Amino acid sequence: MLTSQLALKYAQAIYEIATEKAMLDKVEQELKLVEDTIAGHEELATLIYHPLVPAEAKKETISQIFAEELDVFVRNFILLLIDKRREPALPAIIREYIRLANEARNIAEAEIFTAKELSQEQLTALAAKLSEVTGKNIVLKATIDQELLGGVVVKIGDKLIDGSVARQLKALKAALLNNQATAV
Repeated sequence: MLTSQLALKYAQAIYEIATEKAMLDKVEQELKLVEDTIAGHEELATLIYHPLVPAEAKKETISQIFAEELDVFVRNFILLLIDKRREPALPAIIREYIRLANEARNIAEAEIFTAKELSQEQLTALAAKLSEVTGKNIVLKATIDQELLGGVVVKIGDKLIDGSVARQLKALKAALLNNQATAV
C-alpha cells in the first residue's frame, strides 16, 4: 500500500474517533507534540523509525515520554502504529489528520511565497481576500523566496495563483520572442 493511502487510512481512523469524542483540536495538538518531539531529538527519531529496534522498546519509550501528555486513545493509536510497523508513516498520518480536521473546521491552509517579508497588515489583508474568494477561513504559511523578485505566489491545496514578477517577466520574454519569430 502506498504511504499516502496508508496515511489517509490511519488518519481517517483517528479523525473519526476524535470527532466522536469532540476532541479535534486536542488530538491535533497531541499529534503535533509527538511529531515535534521525535523530530527535535535525533536519537529518539533513530530509535522510533529504525526498523531493527524491537517494537516493545519503541512502545516503552513512547509510553514513558508521553505518559502525561497524551490522551489514552492517542497514545494507544501511536502504540498500534508501532505494533503494525507503521511508525515511519507517522508524519504523513499527522499531515492527513490535520487536513481532515481543517476541512471539518472549514479552514484552508495557504502557502504564500514572497520576495520580502510582508507586514502583519498585509498578511491580514491577504488572508481576508483569500477567505472571501475560497469561502474558507485561511491560515497563512509565509515563505520568503527572493527569486520571485516581487509579487506573491499563493498555493491553496492543488491550486496555484502566481502573481510574481519573475513569472510576468518570463511571460513577457516568451511573448517578445514569439513576436520576434513571427516578424522574421
